[in-house]
Amino acid sequence: MSNDADGGARQVAMVGCDEAQTRAWGQRLRLMGCTPVSFDCSADFLHAATHGATHFDLLLVVLKDEGAWPLLTSMCQALRVPIFLVANALQRELLAEVLSAAEPESKGPGIDFAVLPVDDFEVELRVREALRRNETLLHPQATSALFGDYRFIGNRKVVVHKGEEIRLKPREFELALLLFRNAGQLLEREWLLGSLWPESRVERKSRVLDCCVANVRRKLSLHKANEFVLHSVYGRGYELRHAAVEPATGGGTVDDSGFPETSNEPSWLAQAARA
Repeated sequence: MSNDADGGARQVAMVGCDEAQTRAWGQRLRLMGCTPVSFDCSADFLHAATHGATHFDLLLVVLKDEGAWPLLTSMCQALRVPIFLVANALQRELLAEVLSAAEPESKGPGIDFAVLPVDDFEVELRVREALRRNETLLHPQATSALFGDYRFIGNRKVVVHKGEEIRLKPREFELALLLFRNAGQLLEREWLLGSLWPESRVERKSRVLDCCVANVRRKLSLHKANEFVLHSVYGRGYELRHAAVEPATGGGTVDDSGFPETSNEPSWLAQAARA
């Protein structure tokens, strides 16, 4: 077992990955701000999870011993650790069991899966989404963040702006949070589509993203003369710019209260592309 633990980063257990998967997926996890911890087999992970001092935030498993699946799922359920299973197409019985055993996210940590071959980008999206769901599940009351005069309250999908509560649809809330956390950076259409609709393949030409953006811009008043302005960059994506306006609260930006960290995602995608 190799342990790269470095303190406060989210710990992702990697079980059963071959050398290439450990190297490629481990690099992606580090760029996401996570710490990958590799185990050769399920037994090693279970021992570390139950006897070690490390809390794991996610189990990423390439399951070779299907007989270990019931024990893995029951243990992760007890420890509230979500699972991302990578299987091959021949493991039909296992995949059927995964589908029948997966709990709704309101009842416990989720179980997600992908079938080999799976590209690194999909691994990134699935891991990010699993961490986000579990964080919201574990700490629904703690998820709030402040950006100037805009306070995001996660469990209610509400943004409070200058004392007024603005209720957003779940996807609008996630989009707004991504924009505010990455203020000053251009967010490409493909990245936003993949981040907000990871469970479906939304085509680039689809207008679903543009409609969502338009609703966020209107509801949060992200236009000229306000503190934040949402700009469309033709053919590329969207950028939220912080205008030179002093917030009335004087509080600046505070984002340390429980939302899964996403502010570095465009930069790590760019780093991966350059590599």
